[in-house]
Parts: sequence; structure tokens; C-alpha cells
Amino acid sequence: MERLRTLSDMTVGDVRHLIVEDPTVVAADATTNVLLEAIVRDTRTRHAYVVDEEGVLVGAVRMNTIVGYLFPIVAMTTPNVDPSAERLSVFSARAVTEIMNDHPRAVTEATSLADVPRVLLEEHINELPVVDETGRLIGQVNVYEIIAAYLKEAKGA
Repeated sequence: MERLRTLSDMTVGDVRHLIVEDPTVVAADATTNVLLEAIVRDTRTRHAYVVDEEGVLVGAVRMNTIVGYLFPIVAMTTPNVDPSAERLSVFSARAVTEIMNDHPRAVTEATSLADVPRVLLEEHINELPVVDETGRLIGQVNVYEIIAAYLKEAKGA
């Protein structure tokens, strides 16, 4: 009887067919308006990845970061304050590089699937960018791909 592979036995490359190969991407010189437009176009993702001219990952912007800028807790808890009207115009004038995380955690196809959930939990995020050996963004992986891989192995498929 063949031994059931565990997540430790598998890599991100083993679920390459499941990863999102076209995550939300914006250029490093984009404005936050361009960022917002990209996120609205692609509601699958909770991050937008910032890449340079060669497609190398240089940053990431979490949806929670955008919510924090547009709807700060002070405005949300103060009566009679419209938190979005003025904030949106100030936010839209920013450059993506001003709000991005310029050291986002990423994985490669060689990363063990057992490491992905650990990083997701450590970083308090839902998805991770997948980069090649040169740092070029090739996709994103999230917990759904991990669950799908586990289920496939559990069924012996």
C-alpha cells in the first residue's frame, strides 16, 4: 500500500496547477487610484502585488491596509463623520510605493506546502505571492490550494 503523502512531502510546485497564475498586479510607479481599479477588477484576491518592469516582486498591498487608509478607526467611531469622502481624495493622490509593504513574504515552487500555512498565520494574511528563482512573480497561493492538495492526497488521487 502506497504511503499517503503529507503536506511536508509536497511543495508549492506540486500544486502549481491550482495556484492563481494571474494575481492582481500593479506597477511600482502606479498611483493608488490605479491600485483601487485593479482590485475592483479582480475580486478574487485580498492583495495587490507591486512589480517592477521585469515583473519582479517589489511590494504588496493588503486589502486591510487600504481599508485602514480609507476608513480609519477614529472616523468609524466618531458620530457624524463621513470617513470616506475626504480620505478617498487624499488616498488617491498617493503613490503605491507609499503604502506598500516593501518586504513581502513570498514562496517559491520549492517551498514545502507545510510551510505555507505557517507563514500565512505568522503574517496574518490569506495568500502568499509565488516567485521564481529571480524574484519574478508567477502566481499566488492561499489556504484553498493547501486544502485541495490535502483532499487529493487523502482520496488517493
